[in-house]
Amino acid sequence: MNHLPQNVWLERCANRIIEVDRDIAADEARRLARELQAFERTGVMAPEAAVDFVASELARPRPGRFERRASPRH
Repeated sequence: MNHLPQNVWLERCANRIIEVDRDIAADEARRLARELQAFERTGVMAPEAAVDFVASELARPRPGRFERRASPRH
C-alpha cells in the first residue's frame, strides 16, 4: 500500500468507522481514527482495513487484547 498523507488516512478511517457504527458521532469517529493510526498494528494498514480488523476483533466472543509492545520488535 502506498503511504497516505495523515489527513487522508484519518478522514478515510473516520468515514469507515461511521459506516460500521452509524450511531457514532463524527467527532468520536475522528478521535478513534487518531487512536487507530497511532497504534502500531493498525497504523500500517489501509484505513478501512484497520477499522474492519478492529471491528472483527471486538465482535469475537473473547475480544483480543489491544496493547502496545513494551519494546520494539526487530
